[in-house]
Amino acid sequence: MKKIFLVLIILYFGCRDFEDNFPQVDVNINLYLDNPSNINLQAIGNYIYLNGGVGGILVYRKSLDEFIAYDRASPYNPTYDCRVEVQDDMIHIKDPCSESEYLIIDGSVLQGPANQALKRYTTILNGSQLSIFN
Repeated sequence: MKKIFLVLIILYFGCRDFEDNFPQVDVNINLYLDNPSNINLQAIGNYIYLNGGVGGILVYRKSLDEFIAYDRASPYNPTYDCRVEVQDDMIHIKDPCSESEYLIIDGSVLQGPANQALKRYTTILNGSQLSIFN
């Protein structure tokens, strides 16, 4: 019985999701796409940076009705003051501190020491209002 308990403890701590290590903050943002400050989000493939989250938030328009919001804090070291940035090709996101790279369409790791995708927040589009929350 002790061996089973020990194995369960090892599995629990060995398989914890990276979200446990990412700082938890409340995010509840409403954007209006017809607001001039959000004009970049009117075109598919564009993005904006916002305040909020742990390191700021990157909002990307993937399609007519789909938006993706990532925390700009690096999942490699989220407590370090380093923010991911969209590259000039508008396909890659790079962590300038660890040199990790991510794909903008899903936040997955392309290269680098990072082994976890970017922290993603829920987005809901209702008319011209985009809600971002966790």
